[in-house]
Amino acid sequence: MSLPAENDRVISDIRANIVFEKLIVSVLTIAAISGAAHLAISATIGLAKGAMSPGFLASAFVGAAAFAFSFFLAGFASSLAIGIPLFKALERQKLRKVWPYVLAAFAVTVAILAAAGAAPSFEAPWRALLCAPGVAAAILFGRKMRPFWIAAERAESDERDVLRLH
Repeated sequence: MSLPAENDRVISDIRANIVFEKLIVSVLTIAAISGAAHLAISATIGLAKGAMSPGFLASAFVGAAAFAFSFFLAGFASSLAIGIPLFKALERQKLRKVWPYVLAAFAVTVAILAAAGAAPSFEAPWRALLCAPGVAAAILFGRKMRPFWIAAERAESDERDVLRLH
């Protein structure tokens, strides 16, 4: 293997590691926010029903923690199985936009919900809200990657702007 090819492979691996780190941080952040929202919604429903008790709050907390944990596990697996290969394919095409990640996150979320028997439907349209955390994680990932994408586009451009201050 020649030295330039080896350098390209190393650079590609470094980029993939950065992307994986940004994906996992985004998934973890949204998992925490989703868990907190789940807890707040459960507590509000319990308060509205007049069912507030330490046992109800403990049950709401466990439900929110289980939701956040399952979202994190699904997001972690999706990042490995879909996020990194999608990044590599898009990077070869030099497509540095967030919309492919949002579409992939939506599709993966719907597939996971369908496998769990809880996909959005006409009978249960509220289940579409369960797609929000995956889409939010993809949007947050895009926001975290924007500086890297801008830097890559600048490095690949032929024109190098030089600003001289006299």
